Amino acid sequence: MATPLIRIPQEQGGTMYAFSSAARDLTRAYYNPDINFEYSKFALLELPVVSVPSSSSDNYIQFDNLIAASGAQYTPNSNANVDFAETMQNYALNFENFILNDDDFDSAIFDSDAEKIFFKWLHHLGAFKVKNATSQQVVSGYSRAIEVEDATQAGNNYNRVVKYLGNIDVSNDKNYQGNTYNEIFINVPSSVGYTPDVLFKSSNYNTTATSYDVNLNGGEINGRAGQSHPDINLTMNAIGDTVGNNGGEIDLDPANTYNYGIEWNQSIYSKIANDPKLNNFLEYSKRGGDFRFNAILVYYDIYSKSNIANRSTNLYGIILLDNFKDDPATSGWYIPELTKYKPNDVTGLNGNAFALKLNVKFNSSLDNIGVESNINDYSTFSMDIFLDTTTALENAARLMVEANNRYAAIVDRLAQVEDILMTSNQAIDFGARIADLELALENAALNFATSTSIIDMITSVNARLNQVISGSIPTEVQYNTDVLVNGNGIKIDKTNPTNIKISNDNNGYALNDVFNYDIIGGTTGALINIASLFNLSLTASTGIITRIKPFDNLLRINTNSGVMTGDLNIYLDDSINTWKKGQVVKLSFKNALPSLGTYKINIYTDKNNGWILKGSLETSNMLSQKPYVEFICVDEINKTFELEIIR
Repeated sequence: MATPLIRIPQEQGGTMYAFSSAARDLTRAYYNPDINFEYSKFALLELPVVSVPSSSSDNYIQFDNLIAASGAQYTPNSNANVDFAETMQNYALNFENFILNDDDFDSAIFDSDAEKIFFKWLHHLGAFKVKNATSQQVVSGYSRAIEVEDATQAGNNYNRVVKYLGNIDVSNDKNYQGNTYNEIFINVPSSVGYTPDVLFKSSNYNTTATSYDVNLNGGEINGRAGQSHPDINLTMNAIGDTVGNNGGEIDLDPANTYNYGIEWNQSIYSKIANDPKLNNFLEYSKRGGDFRFNAILVYYDIYSKSNIANRSTNLYGIILLDNFKDDPATSGWYIPELTKYKPNDVTGLNGNAFALKLNVKFNSSLDNIGVESNINDYSTFSMDIFLDTTTALENAARLMVEANNRYAAIVDRLAQVEDILMTSNQAIDFGARIADLELALENAALNFATSTSIIDMITSVNARLNQVISGSIPTEVQYNTDVLVNGNGIKIDKTNPTNIKISNDNNGYALNDVFNYDIIGGTTGALINIASLFNLSLTASTGIITRIKPFDNLLRINTNSGVMTGDLNIYLDDSINTWKKGQVVKLSFKNALPSLGTYKINIYTDKNNGWILKGSLETSNMLSQKPYVEFICVDEINKTFELEIIR
């Protein structure tokens, strides 16, 4: 497989550069029915200008930071469009081709190296730099990085590259003028701003090699030796990022090279995990403000249908919304940007939204092995969406008018039927009431027709009273006890035929069953022996779980000796039995806990809404090393709780 050939960015319609690993994964999904390929996520970028930085804190694109195959410094062209395409092809895509053709490459792994290669390329151009994230940005126990932007630091001119993270919710297949396209819709809602923090994670490349010699193949990119480039502006000369024994090399050593990709796991973000009002990137981005962007990264998910956990989010490619323009005033080249405005609640100013559509056409021509992509060569970004939406609204309005006319006709007919029914009902009601009065009068007439009939009634009643007094008629009355049943905490004993015994069936303390729990997989493990619960080897994805029930109110937590390695997460499952106001769950720690340090004992409930943190026990509020606390529901509607620390 040869290094793909590309052309310089085009001025209209946008330009997309795709990675070979995306085409490889598409082929795998096509021939293997167990593998699924779907477009899933995107990131909006603001690529910096091409210029000479004034300080080390700036992030400008500098193509001469790269190394030619000979070992000399790369010599930029006078046109940034040529330099961008040539370094993308002869460094990034050639680098990926080295890995894909390496004998050590593991073809079974779903995770590709395209994203790491892209950000490594930006780093060597001087456009992208990261630093370690703090505990305010990443959940404890995870090591992640964040871009070095710091607006409070004097003289810092670094401008974040990755501005916004979003999901691709809609894709579609379309046939247009004999070509079949896969439409990918990228939507940026009006309500959002930039994503406040974007975390990056590092991982090793899919090879054991620590460097690649780009001076091989006569200094030309892999598979293209002796060929002429279809675009006369570009060459086949390979490019590296460091100087080796034979000239230019690409450094893969994990100890001293960039190998970062975006962290898409929302639970790793501290500000999302610790805020019950935030559940995803969309809600998190509503905390950000206005931003600008000029490029888009498109991602896809590849996974096994038989094993959903075997899944990876990989970079498909980058879209440039325009080509580079020369700015004589600053002696720099730049890509024009779109500005995303967020609505201002104070001033009442409206925001804006973007709906972009990417059409992907797969191409297997010999001069460009890979993926050919474009952005609506035959229409504007959102015109198709606008026209489709307008047509749908017209149809909806027509259907609504027709439904309204039918509804008005039904109302008139119903009113007529009601008039008839009301008249008939009244006549029937009057007849029934008159018949009842007639019957009552006839009975009264019979009872009081003669004086002897009244005397006979008095005599009959007196005779039955005498029988009751003499005991010939029993005075006991037997009631139907089948209507009495047990309730929560109430036991009814009906074994004695002469009386019913009602007793309290709640012994005060009822022990809960406790199980291991995996929050990521959502799986419940085996029942835990409460006499020896766990050895405190904790992770962010594990915990213990019990189901709340009426009167099952005691959770005994006995620990072995050990050292806390993470937060202890306790999950109270209320998906079957809901909380009631005043309901209490008691938590008793029988053995002395080790020092918590920075770790916490977290109590989660409200499972149907994704497990919400409702209380925490930490070093600052502990009264002893054997805590005894009561978790009390004070508002069953809003799921509000109090944590009373008794001991």
